Amino acid sequence: MLATSTAPAQQPEFYDVPFAPGQWNIGQPLDASHLRYCIDERDPDWEIAGDIADAIAAGLLLEPQRYVVQSDMVREDITKIYQTLLEHCDVQMGFKLIPDGLPEWVIATRPYYEAEYVFATTDPSIETLGDLAPATPIAATMGTSAHLQLFTYVQTLAPEERLRVFPMGTNELSLDSLLNGTADVALVWGPSLWAAERENPDLPQLHLVDPSPMRPTTLGVAGLLLSQNTYLRTAIDQAIAALTADGTIGAILENYDFAATPAR
Repeated sequence: MLATSTAPAQQPEFYDVPFAPGQWNIGQPLDASHLRYCIDERDPDWEIAGDIADAIAAGLLLEPQRYVVQSDMVREDITKIYQTLLEHCDVQMGFKLIPDGLPEWVIATRPYYEAEYVFATTDPSIETLGDLAPATPIAATMGTSAHLQLFTYVQTLAPEERLRVFPMGTNELSLDSLLNGTADVALVWGPSLWAAERENPDLPQLHLVDPSPMRPTTLGVAGLLLSQNTYLRTAIDQAIAALTADGTIGAILENYDFAATPAR
């Protein structure tokens, strides 16, 4: 009987949803006057995400209720994100909108800003990616859209003209490889580079390299909700659109001199 029952097409199957310890004891919040949102201080943009979430709450005439995700891990597994959304927040800020990158049990808001993966170097004489000599070592944060695009580009080059791409587990490791001389160029998420320079003013002067002949890799950043919260997602989308149109989000990004632009 269970095998032949049908479910709404937009809802994920039970076995496609992660399991969070004690999830059966977690109910829906009764106070509808708050916008509960989560930020993660491991994200380079966490302060900006908090300001944008506060502005969204104000636009919806709701009281913002912030929860700061606590963890010592570099990255969370999908179950932890599920549990955080169940227990603490209606929306978690700071997710890159990777094409086809979300499971069916979550939905994303419209993006509130867009940012690029960037090529950084300490050598100001390097102007474009095409200027690099064959076998130049590049440290690239692995598994990203930009890393995959770089890998594809390198494979199109003749063997004797190919660059050496070293996959790194995090943006921080890619930057470390550049700064310690292991690599001549680092491919990193622009906001991560912004955060590194902000946190350490003693960093050597870094120069951005034009990705030509590659195209820039740009991604929107948005909030994440459980898939059943479609009504709230629609309301947040409308608030983001209004905050973009009236310049609020642009002003927040400008206030932090942040490496991004409001999403259109």
